[in-house]
Amino acid sequence: MAAAAAAAAVVEARAETEPVGPARALVDARVQALLIAAVRLAIAVAALALARVRGLEPGSTAGLFALGCGLLLITLPASVTRRRGRRRLAEAQPLPPGAAPLPRRRALALAMYPSTIGLSAVTAVALVLSPALAAVLAGILAGIGFAALYSAGQLALWERELGGRLLVERGHDGRVFLAPRAHA
Repeated sequence: MAAAAAAAAVVEARAETEPVGPARALVDARVQALLIAAVRLAIAVAALALARVRGLEPGSTAGLFALGCGLLLITLPASVTRRRGRRRLAEAQPLPPGAAPLPRRRALALAMYPSTIGLSAVTAVALVLSPALAAVLAGILAGIGFAALYSAGQLALWERELGGRLLVERGHDGRVFLAPRAHA
């Protein structure tokens, strides 16, 4: 709670001292994380089923899928993501007048490039060449889907603490905005 109060105080102080320029393409961070998680998990399940159809034994399919998912989740440094997110919250600015998030379909399409599209394409090629490799890649795709679900949960908690919706500009160094709940 103290972190949320500090972040809210920073947002209010910035509103009084710094002019906020026009926002570039904004996305609703939590909604985008939920949407991309659903797409990644759906593709992973489809790839897993196709690997099975291509002749991979059920036990092998499940084991290779779990291996891919586990490798990704073990190597994914969730604590780094959480700390970086907290720092960015302290930099949150009030939403500029007239700014609105991108439509959800557009935001999802942007989120799919390059990781989801690239990994899906490699998985499709692997389905032809090696169903076992496709099962591992499907597990990796599921792992990044679960990571997106984790991010959505973190964002929901932060939004609850701050009492608003977090909107972020597209891009690596995009700004973070706090919008009233009714806005997004």
